Amino acid sequence: MVELGTVLMVPLAGQILGDLGADVIKVESLEGDANRQVGPGPHPDLSGVALNLNRNKRSIAVDLRTAEGREVLARITATADVFLTNLRPSALGKLRVRYEDVRAWQPKIVYCRSHGYGSDTPEADDPAYDDVVQASSGMASLSESVTGEPSLLPTVLADKVCGLTIVYAVLAALFERTNTGAGQEVEVPMFDTMLAFTLVEHLGGATLQPPLSKPGYERVLTPHRRPHRTEDGWIVIMPYSVRDWDRLWAHLGREDHRAALAGLTAHEVKQMAPRMYAWLDRELPAHSTAHWLQICASLDIAAAPVTDLEGVVSGPGRSKGVLSSAHHPVAGDYLRIARPVRFGSPLEVRHEAPLVGEDTLEILSEVGYSHQDVARFTAHGAIRSQQSPDEAEHASGEHVR
Repeated sequence: MVELGTVLMVPLAGQILGDLGADVIKVESLEGDANRQVGPGPHPDLSGVALNLNRNKRSIAVDLRTAEGREVLARITATADVFLTNLRPSALGKLRVRYEDVRAWQPKIVYCRSHGYGSDTPEADDPAYDDVVQASSGMASLSESVTGEPSLLPTVLADKVCGLTIVYAVLAALFERTNTGAGQEVEVPMFDTMLAFTLVEHLGGATLQPPLSKPGYERVLTPHRRPHRTEDGWIVIMPYSVRDWDRLWAHLGREDHRAALAGLTAHEVKQMAPRMYAWLDRELPAHSTAHWLQICASLDIAAAPVTDLEGVVSGPGRSKGVLSSAHHPVAGDYLRIARPVRFGSPLEVRHEAPLVGEDTLEILSEVGYSHQDVARFTAHGAIRSQQSPDEAEHASGEHVR
């Protein structure tokens, strides 16, 4: 599989597919993917983000603006099943790596491209990043009804959701190929993906035509849906049903609140949620978070303490197996983020994250390039490797094929 992608969206898809067993060849510029500089790291090529995002991949660094670089990409792609990219249409055209170009190298290729907007829209070639897509898809506007102004979620949600979407789209296309023998082009526009994601619950009453209400899922578009302060911290309590609320008020001896709920339908109780959370706000500061968690557990009501990132990393992240200790030959010890899916046949990390061009010579050898070819590519500045051809030959004791 060829990954011609940068930053997070396509590299995340490549990481997941690599974890699932794909041989992922990460085709990078001579400078390397921008994700290598996202946040601190022990090596210029290995930020903390890159250590996890680029695992189970091999890296070849190629200047695709050169004839030799494009020749190398064509030969690698001829051996591939999948080609991933998040370059914009104009860049794909300039580098001559559009679907029709790549299909000429490998007729059965599953070619998946993902960028801001669909290829059939006026914005097809507009620059688009996570923040922009959160804004344009309606995601950023959701907080207005809660805080009074729009805001961006402090996580690159669009990139990650689109990365996951790329994975299932590619797997579906590969499955289709087993039935038909034909590859295909797959497009995952970020705007379309995030709008569909947001509207799952928020299309609501506007689903029907004419609409029964404006879009928006009322239960989550309220300032009362938030963490609540306790005596020593913060907690989220979610009495989901009429029965949950009744049991909670009964336990607290609040017969007045139980009486207010008596005879109401589930829909009417949801309409009362702001009042009930206001009542809860007056109760919670009297006791500790642990006290309220114990009560909720005894009543089978969903609840959790608000834990900051440092606490999650040092506590549940490790104890539940999401994070584990690992060792990288260059970066040293680090925390590895596991795949959250638990298979009966465990997934393996076969390759730690490579340096830029760490596998260039190995990959060139696999696709049949000679020692002389490699020397020519190097002299013309078309490739970058962590070893010179002579060093690689000496280390392996044999010529590059």
